[in-house]
Amino acid sequence: MDRRIILWIILVTAADNSLSEALATLLNPSNVEDFIQCAVQLAWDPEALPPTSLLYPSFNEDIPKTADLAEYLWRQCFYYALPRRKQAKLAEDMRADPSRSLDANRIIRSFFMDFSAKNPARSSEVGEVIAYSVVQHYLRAPQIAAKMALKTSANMPVHGLDGIHAAFENGAMTIFFLEAKLAKSASAGARSYAESAKDFLGNRAQYLREYDIVADLGNLDALEGEDRKAALDYFDIIGHPRLQRRERYVGVVCYSEKEAYSKKIAVGSGSIDAHEAHFAENLAKLHERYRQSALRHIEANGGDPAKCYLFFLAVPDINELRRKFYQAMGLEPPRDLPEGDDETVDSMEQA
Repeated sequence: MDRRIILWIILVTAADNSLSEALATLLNPSNVEDFIQCAVQLAWDPEALPPTSLLYPSFNEDIPKTADLAEYLWRQCFYYALPRRKQAKLAEDMRADPSRSLDANRIIRSFFMDFSAKNPARSSEVGEVIAYSVVQHYLRAPQIAAKMALKTSANMPVHGLDGIHAAFENGAMTIFFLEAKLAKSASAGARSYAESAKDFLGNRAQYLREYDIVADLGNLDALEGEDRKAALDYFDIIGHPRLQRRERYVGVVCYSEKEAYSKKIAVGSGSIDAHEAHFAENLAKLHERYRQSALRHIEANGGDPAKCYLFFLAVPDINELRRKFYQAMGLEPPRDLPEGDDETVDSMEQA
């Protein structure tokens, strides 16, 4: 082989590795597996599309740790809601004066909508935090733009996608467009995800706007030198049209799972993990049903199931998780929230 070709391959490989490692530095601290477990992993199978994963909250013996999950998600809001420059400034301030942690709490809490007893489905931004946490951990893709910081009013949603993440691997930039759903069932969440993906793909102006947000207001400015320029070039689709990008539409559906949670075993003195293992086994049996449901909704909306990833997070009741999240935030929601009165919603943009 010509030495010039060999040298070119070496240089390209080195540049690719550098960009991949640079993007990985944008991954935030996370211990997701302490709070969310996986019953079925995301796997690529051309005969079983879309790739679909089933997740659930960790158990304490026979009890799903919904409150622990909600508190974890609230702590993750420091990374989810704040641009990296703001994170760094607050972290520096808190090191100098720990009391400044109260400022961080106030700033982050100000991004979230007030709890609405009359319309609890509107108070669903916990869905985006779940999506952020799941995609960062399971796809190893850091958040590229903190869209919550774009809000001009806490009680107005941010329009467009619920999140933008990216990873560079195998010589290609993969951009993950996130849709977060809280739903009364897995099928309802998959339907809403597929409809949102269709609306986004059909709106060229919004599509370009999402790329502009990353280029102008995203987290890529935390990178340095050639890595920063190379990453930004991938998000400049007008200025660098010859750069190819993989685009994947990730649905993270947190839903009220009735069937698997109803199949309990008696509390005894055996293995303390028996209850969680029993639940995970029953949840895994629903995998094909939920994947087929997602496939039908994606195809009905003209989507490509090969470009869609689905994560279903099964909780006992999404209203309970919503309530616990607001409690962790320090905003006690009304106690008369009706159980099960949950609509499937776009967390950042109401349908």
